[in-house]
Amino acid sequence: MNKILLLLTIFFISIRCSSPEKPIFKSLNNIDIKKASLTEVTIHADAIFDNPNNLSGKLSIEDLHILVDNVDIGVISSKEFNVPKKESFTIPLTGTFPLSKIYKNNKKGILNSILSIATTDSLTIEYDGKIRYHLHDFSYPYHINTSQKIKIK
Repeated sequence: MNKILLLLTIFFISIRCSSPEKPIFKSLNNIDIKKASLTEVTIHADAIFDNPNNLSGKLSIEDLHILVDNVDIGVISSKEFNVPKKESFTIPLTGTFPLSKIYKNNKKGILNSILSIATTDSLTIEYDGKIRYHLHDFSYPYHINTSQKIKIK
């Protein structure tokens, strides 16, 4: 009788204990220009995830580039983010970059860039790179490639 009880206990524990899943990347929302001056621009987006596990972990940003109208203006660097257990969560992706990078890297030159911005009412902002999930020895990269047209206010 004890052997049967032991086998049933092991069986039910093995069924209930499934291997952990990686958090689910839902979307990149709220892409926006938070602040713009004559010298720099601050761009922000929210990465939305859902963690179905009873385990936490960490997310780190790896080589996440921001492009404005197809011009690479820089890489976002940030601290690691804690992943909460069994809930949806958002991590902010914010970077401040010199406005001169957009003009310097733009092949049209500064005058054409200024004229282009003055005659248009929107810019295309793109996030391209990786966010990596870490849990002990396990790691999984999320490839991010999202762009959005933003209205200039």
